[in-house]
Amino acid sequence: MAINALLLDPSLFTAPYDAALNTGLNKAGVTTLWATRGLRDGEKPDLPEAQTAPIFYPGHEASAKQGGAAAKLRKAMSHIGSLKRMIALSKSWPADIVHLQWSVLPAADLRAIRKLRRTAPVVLTVHDTTPFNGNPTSKLQVMGFPQVLAQVDHVIVHTSRGREALIRAGCGEDRLSVIPHGPFSLDLSQTKTPAPRDPRWSVVLFGRLQDYKGADILIEALATLPQATRDALRVIIAGEPFCDLAPAQAKAAQENLNVEWRLGWLSDADMAALMVEADALVFPYRRIEASGVYYLTKSLRKWVIASDLGAFGDEITPETGHLVPPGDAFALAAALSESIGKTPARGSIGTDWSDIGQQTAALYDRLIAGR
Repeated sequence: MAINALLLDPSLFTAPYDAALNTGLNKAGVTTLWATRGLRDGEKPDLPEAQTAPIFYPGHEASAKQGGAAAKLRKAMSHIGSLKRMIALSKSWPADIVHLQWSVLPAADLRAIRKLRRTAPVVLTVHDTTPFNGNPTSKLQVMGFPQVLAQVDHVIVHTSRGREALIRAGCGEDRLSVIPHGPFSLDLSQTKTPAPRDPRWSVVLFGRLQDYKGADILIEALATLPQATRDALRVIIAGEPFCDLAPAQAKAAQENLNVEWRLGWLSDADMAALMVEADALVFPYRRIEASGVYYLTKSLRKWVIASDLGAFGDEITPETGHLVPPGDAFALAAALSESIGKTPARGSIGTDWSDIGQQTAALYDRLIAGR
């Protein structure tokens, strides 16, 4: 049957994921429309313009994380007004199913979900089983999240571990589906002429640098290594900071560690250049369910050192990388030392987006038929 799906990512938290899922759904015959915020200055669209309704946060598109209490309040009020526009859109379009990628403000979202369910099933994808990986902009972003889980018709998670976590949290097994996260691609041909190869083993941590990503744990781990191993390693920490990195930077300077800080927004060309330099990738995360940064690099055959969490724990094997307990700087240090010179065996890239689109469309069909 033909399906009209209204999908929501109000803040474009996962725009590359949205675009890849959109392609998979369209291949599966689903007609899609995405309710999002408008683009910020300098941003390029991931989703097709014709399939996007930029109805969220008009005039307040910028992140409120660093903006103080007043900015956060304005953003919250804009979210409530945007939900009203979204409900109207779901009727005028009209939507056979509504699929939330995030619950940004659960207490407000809960009221909208109740209204939406009068005319269409509502699905929620839980990208992080701990909302915002324990690092929300405001407490309002997590208050009411269990009630949202209970209210939606169905919940999608990306890993078996995520499913188990939500069952422990009280989500019924019959309302849960595991649909994996697919791989992304990064075009390395867009890099400029590379600099001469650094003889040291280059380990890279990159992406939006938030507290849960553990840059400070990485610095603590490096500080425990003997001098000979430190001299053999070169660590690059790159990305836009969304937490205070000053203590970690001070520690790295105090210990005279071989750390390069490349702080700022990373373009596709910047990330491609990083991957050309990288010998190994490190993900010392405190919390995670599925990492877009990890899926961006899966096809590049880099040795991976990661916390034993979420998709990392499900997918990384002794032939492709090393898993360490979250927050364990000593285990991380040992893994960094052991990584030197290692190349992963060729493994599976993962479930392709066409299959993910088919699985998601089949879920939509089942939920609509159940009405």
